[in-house]
Amino acid sequence: MLNKISVVAADIDMTLTFKGEPLPEPVKDAFITLHENGVRIGLATGREITDKLRNMGNSWGLPFEFDFIIGMNGGMLYDREDDYSWSVDLMSREKLKEILTWMMPLIDKYEISVNAEGGGNSNAMYIRDELLASAKRRGFDFVDKTGDVDGFCEKEAYKLLFRSEPEYEQEIRSRFLEKFGDTCQMIATFPGTVEAMEKGYDKGSGLRKYADRHGIGRNEIIAFGDNENDNALLMVAGWGVALIDGAEKTKLIADDVTFDTCRDGGVGTYLKKNYIDPHGLAEK
Repeated sequence: MLNKISVVAADIDMTLTFKGEPLPEPVKDAFITLHENGVRIGLATGREITDKLRNMGNSWGLPFEFDFIIGMNGGMLYDREDDYSWSVDLMSREKLKEILTWMMPLIDKYEISVNAEGGGNSNAMYIRDELLASAKRRGFDFVDKTGDVDGFCEKEAYKLLFRSEPEYEQEIRSRFLEKFGDTCQMIATFPGTVEAMEKGYDKGSGLRKYADRHGIGRNEIIAFGDNENDNALLMVAGWGVALIDGAEKTKLIADDVTFDTCRDGGVGTYLKKNYIDPHGLAEK
């Protein structure tokens, strides 16, 4: 446990909120109390940083906007204090085409939903279920390019997402890493959903970049997450906390686990019990 927290960093989906639902009241209350007591609060997500994400605080009914956002699993950073933005390069169309062509035998065999993210790319294959739900949550429509590799790769992108039944996940990983493991990584975000992107960055490296900009030590940072793409975030923070309903491997690497689920505001109740109440901070 940390003696003092100066920064809170948290994943969004299945950590702060349950797939597009409103921010739970315990989380909202804890964030307001901590922020009014000088704690910087930021998001760490796999999503691309957009104006919608920059204004997420207002959308959730908070009286402030988030101090920083780590986007694209560490491939992007926005620091509100000086309006600083940074991002890795987009993957080229040629690289996307090479990956997609290599993966097509499995994509067609299992009818895997695939989409590209970043650079205004909204192309997808086998659009259904979770992909449709994701589009609805984010307020846009995917363009169907099923079977059309060239059309799918008409724009650059930061990453490719593969959504399948969980039992196919390891086969997808194995085929991808067999050819691209030297230069790329593949990480899980939900059961059955894996993301392929360039190596060299993760949510942990994004958190480190933000902390270094402000001279904040790891021993003043607490982070929350629920799945594999949050592991580096939890390990870089001075205290990493996994959601009780998160992935088992993430709970194993975490310093602690919440006692409430995501839906019940686990991040908020954890902060209240361990930091707000013990330090006598006034609830807002």
